Amino acid sequence: MNANFDLMHRCELVEVAQVAQGWFRLKLYAPPLTGAEPGQFIHLRAGIATDPLLRRPFSIHYVDQKAGEIWLLIRVVGSATFALSRLRPGACLDLLGPLGNTFPALEETAAPVLAAGGIGLAPLYFLARRRLEAGLAFDLLLGGAEGSSLPGDNFFDRVGLKPLLATEDGSRGFRGTVVDLLKQHLESGEKPARIHACGPLPMLARIVELGKAHAVPVHVSLESLMACAVGACLGCAFPFKINGKLEYRPVCRDGPVFNGEEADFNYV
Repeated sequence: MNANFDLMHRCELVEVAQVAQGWFRLKLYAPPLTGAEPGQFIHLRAGIATDPLLRRPFSIHYVDQKAGEIWLLIRVVGSATFALSRLRPGACLDLLGPLGNTFPALEETAAPVLAAGGIGLAPLYFLARRRLEAGLAFDLLLGGAEGSSLPGDNFFDRVGLKPLLATEDGSRGFRGTVVDLLKQHLESGEKPARIHACGPLPMLARIVELGKAHAVPVHVSLESLMACAVGACLGCAFPFKINGKLEYRPVCRDGPVFNGEEADFNYV
């Protein structure tokens, strides 16, 4: 498969800001990418030469069309993300994008629930901001292990977002996981039009089951390591049950957003 050179960009880093323990927001001056939609991602070279060897996929966290910027939200978990967190404004980054599909949500007038586990907030923040800007209702749920592992209130307040928080240690918001909070939300409130979720696979599997139990459709944004990000290597293939048959689909080409009821978490 030939590379699409229209998707190759070199972008200037405008800002790096720590927003939580181990979390950083990067703003890139990238006017060609400001047409990206919630759910899409970029494939970024996180270092120089061959260290690290492969690019890394990152959800597009937000698009500021006026400033010509795209934002990324990263959590430091290894050498690549550590290197990104240590960059300074003016650095030049090599990336492919925008890639992938989008959340089928902006046409919904009934309020969906956006459920994020940890850094799974990255694409759902973009979706929440778009719905907020369009005057469309939604509920944003965010979970983490402890309060310090999530962005502070000002991160959300300054843009008008009011997420419902869940922390496993009870230090902020609801005590429990975001799945526990979603269960309570579904049992006590108005039925949402849909659930859009992003986070660890066990969390997504439980959310899909909750959606089935309450007859609410679920879309999941899958996170996966990717070598090529264009569907050539099939290294990010994920199992799905389609009409009773198991098949594998590349997350980069066919996703990252999928019908949650078709995703087969039992084979992962």
